[in-house]
Amino acid sequence: MSGNATRDGSEGLLHRWHAARAAARGLPAYEDMVLGNLGRMASRAALVDASPGRPRLLWVGEAFEDWLGPGRAPRAAAAEASSDAISDAFSGSWAGRLLEAVPGGLSHPLQEIVADALADGAPVSTPCARVAGGVAYTTEVAGLPLAGRSGRLVLLCLAGRTVRTNLLKTLFRSTRQGMAAVTALRDGAGTVVDFRILSLNDAAAAMMRTTIERAQWRRLSTLLPAATVGPMLARLNAALSGDRRHYETSYTRPDGSPLHVRVEIAAIGDLLGVTLTDIGDLKAREASARLLFEHNPVPMWLSGEDGAVLAVNDAATGHYGFPREDFLRLSAGDLAMPGAAGPAQRHRRRDGGVIDVEVFSGPIPFEGLSATLTACVDVTEQRRAERRIAHMAHHDALTGLPNRVLFHERLAALVAERAPAGLLCLDLDHFKLVNDTLGHPAGDALLRQVAERLRACLGGHGLVARLGGDEFAVLHRAERPALVALADRIIAALCRPFALDGQDVTVGVSIGIALAPEHGDDPDGLLRKADTALYAAKADGRRTRRLFEPAMDAALQARRALERDLRAAIAAEALEVHYQPLVDARTLAVTGCEALLRWRHPERGFVSPADFIPVAEETGLIASLGEWVLARACREAAGWPRPVRVAVNLSPVQFRAPDLVGTVARALTESGLDPARLELEITEQVMLEESAANIAVLHRLRGLGVRIAIDDFGTGYASLSYLRAFPFDKIKIDRSFTAALGQEAAALAVVQAVIGLGASLGTTTVAEGVETEAQLAVLRRSGCDEVQGFLFSRPVPAADLRALVAAPAVPWLAAA
Repeated sequence: MSGNATRDGSEGLLHRWHAARAAARGLPAYEDMVLGNLGRMASRAALVDASPGRPRLLWVGEAFEDWLGPGRAPRAAAAEASSDAISDAFSGSWAGRLLEAVPGGLSHPLQEIVADALADGAPVSTPCARVAGGVAYTTEVAGLPLAGRSGRLVLLCLAGRTVRTNLLKTLFRSTRQGMAAVTALRDGAGTVVDFRILSLNDAAAAMMRTTIERAQWRRLSTLLPAATVGPMLARLNAALSGDRRHYETSYTRPDGSPLHVRVEIAAIGDLLGVTLTDIGDLKAREASARLLFEHNPVPMWLSGEDGAVLAVNDAATGHYGFPREDFLRLSAGDLAMPGAAGPAQRHRRRDGGVIDVEVFSGPIPFEGLSATLTACVDVTEQRRAERRIAHMAHHDALTGLPNRVLFHERLAALVAERAPAGLLCLDLDHFKLVNDTLGHPAGDALLRQVAERLRACLGGHGLVARLGGDEFAVLHRAERPALVALADRIIAALCRPFALDGQDVTVGVSIGIALAPEHGDDPDGLLRKADTALYAAKADGRRTRRLFEPAMDAALQARRALERDLRAAIAAEALEVHYQPLVDARTLAVTGCEALLRWRHPERGFVSPADFIPVAEETGLIASLGEWVLARACREAAGWPRPVRVAVNLSPVQFRAPDLVGTVARALTESGLDPARLELEITEQVMLEESAANIAVLHRLRGLGVRIAIDDFGTGYASLSYLRAFPFDKIKIDRSFTAALGQEAAALAVVQAVIGLGASLGTTTVAEGVETEAQLAVLRRSGCDEVQGFLFSRPVPAADLRALVAAPAVPWLAAA
């Protein structure tokens, strides 16, 4: 709403208002502004009572009353009328009428003028419009706020010049749609033969490539192309029935350009109103969409509300294998497999093959119908790859069995059921030997055969998994007797020979069993208990099964306590190196000493190496421990008389360290010991594990100048093959053969054979475990080079050994 009053003949009145306000420093008085001052403007004026409440007219001039229009509003209630001097001075048929009762849509703008003028305390003006007979009458009305008697507020309203606007013509010209009014032309028989254009707008003329002047009063038949006259006249004639009709059509205009229009017709008698909407852009988009649809490499089709296929592209017919005419007989549900819903579906092709697809669909208009556009992306290979990846993530690649991840998931689910069930942990016996003697391909073939036999033992029940290496596990819902019977079947099955590379190989298996819920309801706890039982089965000699018992757990806890104490002892260097002499069998002179690790525990006393060395090997502590022993032994031997040597045992675990050769070289350098005085003793396990790599390490150690001895000879699976694989400097006959001398003829034969073999190879032979003079005599007669045992000396600390190595012979046997 404007903030300035109209200037239509009221400039003087407005000037007086501002002057009066300045003089009065408030609203001008009604008497000063109105009485005797309106003159010729009185006819166009009205006075409004603006007191709080509903505003009402006090007086209306003749011209203002005409502007309000015909009819009279109902009088306000008598209680709302006033009899003061203002209402007495002015009269008229509108006197006392409420503004809210003013007709013709003028009530709201008049009330807004009152509200704005009083709120601002200044004259305001706004256009007020009234519509009659399709014509809009717009009048600028000004409002001047005045002070009446007794503090009463009144508003002087002045109606300015009125502008008339033909609304129909304005709308007719403003739209971009073509609009035309036509009338029917009939012959003498009353038949419609043509239509004449009575009126049209610019948009309609532009569509027909003409002007309003040329088209108005012309017959349609003279403006339209001949090919379109008949259909157009027929549709217009049909519309004369009074029904509203609409349709789409296309034709070529006289200048050759195409016109695509949507036509809407409404009839009143023989007069027709025609609306034309140019849909050329829409048709172009539809053509582009159709082109994209038909030539899209993604299979697509359009289906109606009933699901019937309305159109299909070449990609869909080719991908699904249906000829187009057959595809158009389908419905959308004919392709989907039962239960298909959502974007991920499985569809059936014509040849019966099933494909995985991602379905995308949405509504789209099609030839005036509501349709659904469906696009299908074939993701069969992607899904197959995803399934392969998922399978690989949960299954062992070699055997196809569930792996550790899936096994833990199934174990947790089984335990949650709280039904009787068992967990079996399996470990193959001597599997490493198969890998080392026959090669890894044979080992892999063995694992695959083991997996098949385990499946057969389960008979389709339960779960068998490969946890890694030669470790397997079985889950089975059953009571204790059935689980024990299953373990016995597995042991029997896996103890039968396996055919590998044309030869039979026998391995065997050890099994530990834990029961749920008897042994607990924690999956990890059950697995630990089954592992503990497996450990006990191995300790019992393998090829057997053990059921978990609490005592086993106590033994495991004891082992962990031993490990903890061992770590502390190593950190505090609380272990000792003792030495046991090696004696020349003929002269009884000390030729060397074997360094042996001893542990004096503050509470346990002396702990047997047979107890703590395996713990050190299993935990990896043997690497640092072995390095410490080697360095200590080399430093001690450097102070012995020449040529007394020192022998140090190397664990198979030490061979896995990346710098074993460097460790030996540093010990020699830092101690100053002649490398020829250092003997390194290894067991057959070194030859079994990664034999090719370990033999290479042995050659590098030999390159340092040290001597290499093989310990416990005669107890392994292929000891003779070791001598062929590596030229050892010394062979140590196992104490079990020495102890049997004089008691078993076979023992003597073995000892003599080894001594003879050593002599032929130029290798020194040492007999371990000599405890009697009778054993020594037999070994002397057999030609053994060196002997070692309690007969000469137990392992003693370094301080006690020094006098012994300085003597020309073992003192208490000097006369022997």
